Amino acid sequence: MPVFHGRLFDCLWCPASFYQLGIHLQRSHYIPLSCQIIHPSCRCAYLVDAVTPLDPVRTFSSLLQNLRDKSAVFRDVVLWIDSTHLQTFFVNTRLFDEKTVDSSMNPTFVLLDKDLTVSTLPPDGLTEVLLGMHVAMASREALSFFFPDNLTQVVLVPLAAVLVDYPVAYVPVSPAQTVFLGAEPLDVYEVASPLDTVNPSTRSHDFTFLKFSCPQKLADICPQLSQAHLVQRLHDIFTLRLDIIGASITVGHHTETLDRVAL
Repeated sequence: MPVFHGRLFDCLWCPASFYQLGIHLQRSHYIPLSCQIIHPSCRCAYLVDAVTPLDPVRTFSSLLQNLRDKSAVFRDVVLWIDSTHLQTFFVNTRLFDEKTVDSSMNPTFVLLDKDLTVSTLPPDGLTEVLLGMHVAMASREALSFFFPDNLTQVVLVPLAAVLVDYPVAYVPVSPAQTVFLGAEPLDVYEVASPLDTVNPSTRSHDFTFLKFSCPQKLADICPQLSQAHLVQRLHDIFTLRLDIIGASITVGHHTETLDRVAL
């Protein structure tokens, strides 16, 4: 089944339903699109950043239940919610379980210190959170789960990178750090797929489902962060996953220099 099955998309994309759930309509179409790309294990997780509902727990629990009612393929998708920072992830449990047993799926970690220290080892606390998530999902059936309240950005930022399949994960040096990569030239990567949206017979466009950056100077000193390696890794991760559903990917690259990077 194509990932954007027209009839299923029409069921999920209903402006009245989103209005009732308190979701602003301007970018809410990204939610059903992104959720559909999670269910066949194309992606491990989707971080909802397109909208900010008044009651994220109720809103996204209702949305996920609606998805499950429409199609059984969403039975492996659950919510993980950070109540403190109002972040919500739709997580594919099967693909998540693979991450907990296969360290080769870990990203390369970049500590945001003055030297931009690179490591293949996860920062302190991250492994414990991932194992805790695995135990929680294995021990009970539920629609929604909650991260511990005491997590800071030192764990949450690389945790998000691991969940959403970034091959590069930034790690803040402290909970108080507020400036990141200002005036630092960045390699920016975008992964897209030419997927049909509302009417598969008449319209198609590239749907960008992954975008991340990496300090450009690291490409020259770390082979695993070179443009060639990262592009190949993205193809290695997503080509087979999307091929199962008859889709393909394109990887775009450009450079940017910003005053600061939002994490």
